[in-house]
Amino acid sequence: MKLLQVVWNFPETVKQPFDMYYFYWPLHEAMLRGWEVVVLTFQIDEQQCREEVIDGIRVQRCPAGVRRGKPFSWPFLVALLTADADIIICHGYGEGRSELAVLLGRLRGRSVVFVPHFHLYPYRRVWREWYDKTIGRLFFNCSSRVVVFTEYTHQQLLQLGVKPEKLCVVPHVARPDIFACAPARQSGSLLRRAGITGDPLLLGVGQLLERKGWEYTVRCLPAIVARFPNAQLLIAGPSQPAEPDFHRFLLRLAKDLKVADHLHIMQDNTPEFILDAYLSATILTHPSFVESFGLVLLEAMTAGLPVIAHNGTGIPCIVEDGVTGYVLNVRDVLQYTVLLLTLLEDPLLRQRMGEAGKRRAETYFSQARSAETLFKIFAELTPARSSASNSIEV
Repeated sequence: MKLLQVVWNFPETVKQPFDMYYFYWPLHEAMLRGWEVVVLTFQIDEQQCREEVIDGIRVQRCPAGVRRGKPFSWPFLVALLTADADIIICHGYGEGRSELAVLLGRLRGRSVVFVPHFHLYPYRRVWREWYDKTIGRLFFNCSSRVVVFTEYTHQQLLQLGVKPEKLCVVPHVARPDIFACAPARQSGSLLRRAGITGDPLLLGVGQLLERKGWEYTVRCLPAIVARFPNAQLLIAGPSQPAEPDFHRFLLRLAKDLKVADHLHIMQDNTPEFILDAYLSATILTHPSFVESFGLVLLEAMTAGLPVIAHNGTGIPCIVEDGVTGYVLNVRDVLQYTVLLLTLLEDPLLRQRMGEAGKRRAETYFSQARSAETLFKIFAELTPARSSASNSIEV
């Protein structure tokens, strides 16, 4: 059997902690089952080889073209027309590239599993809503199967008119190995080197975007600092803020609230720094309004941290309210503050919720469990590529 995966990037670091492991693990599981696996992707920068083998996975990179953030090129189109596989997995959504891979694969009579990285934003542009209900639905229904990460997205696609028999939930997977293999050094050394010594330490991991909800966490800080004078909030973001104005707004807000010394926004973080942050934090808070899944929640649970998160989109599918943490409308700053203080003031509650989260991460979100579900889908699709069940349906 041969599996072809079509993605926008497949870096050499794909196996590293907090990287694109979600692109790697299905291929690794396929190789364990004796499959041949190939990745078709793009040469995002000149440092990447056009062809290479990463942990036994053959990677073919096409020129990225000129579309900023949405790579596409004629060599990629040619590769789609000539590459052969029993099953094709396409990741993405709404950029045209993944939809083209779905269409060409189905026209060539191949089984195509579409994995849409799909979000329903609270504030959606009219054209995106139209796209979801028309073109998006068309491509979902012409795929052999559509794999989503949460029951929330499953329900959203059903409401769009995607056929129930097409849909299957396969969650992202936990990586307990990252934390089990952590260096034996005392946690917090990298944070202390960066001047972060909060006790307690509230951790947030994610992009500096307004829709990530960081404003509301900062608004909770005055009450937290009044109770815990040494408390700090660390927001660990990517190398550059996607919304620089929002970054500046957060800093001004912290200054106006007289908690500027208690807020740290760190960018361009190494995997080692993120690991140290998880190992050093008291709790993780994730006030994001839009998440199809929320990988940082799973990472925190795997590390044994209790979490407090917004109660919208896919987040309640990850966090068991009152068991592994709390979910609430973070715009209610008073309630948000109360729940943060509830956890910060009760170490036994933090321990109980942290342990429950770790168990949930290692069982419900185990790689073995998700792999079993995914390969059942593959088994349904591979008996006969020419069978009627493999025809395009719209």
